[in-house]
Amino acid sequence: MDRHNIQGATKLVGGYIQVDSVLVFALFDPSASHSFISTDLVKTIERVKCPTRKTLLVQTPVGEIQADQVCSNINLVISKENFTVNLIVLESLDIPVVLGNGWLCAHKGVIYATQWKIFLTAP
Repeated sequence: MDRHNIQGATKLVGGYIQVDSVLVFALFDPSASHSFISTDLVKTIERVKCPTRKTLLVQTPVGEIQADQVCSNINLVISKENFTVNLIVLESLDIPVVLGNGWLCAHKGVIYATQWKIFLTAP
């Protein structure tokens, strides 16, 4: 992971990953219950959005946002390893991808924020 200073963050790590072959900045956030993708990135990678089973209310730094769409089977490449993820679409997300606690747990993710590292188990 590339090193990035995320202001006020103590357990976050961010870096560049490939999302459907597009290099983007991603935030690994264990305090996020879900994983998210920005609408701008959805347009860039030309993915279809599908409705979620129910509307989610998501707490963000800019306030509470409703989310009711998801992109399924998004391909990620992180340090030359391939992963697949379903990402909830957030309209006003400034960061292209946020990978939350569910995804981190599924891949046995361990964040060492003081060292700017994350360790994952590839599928």
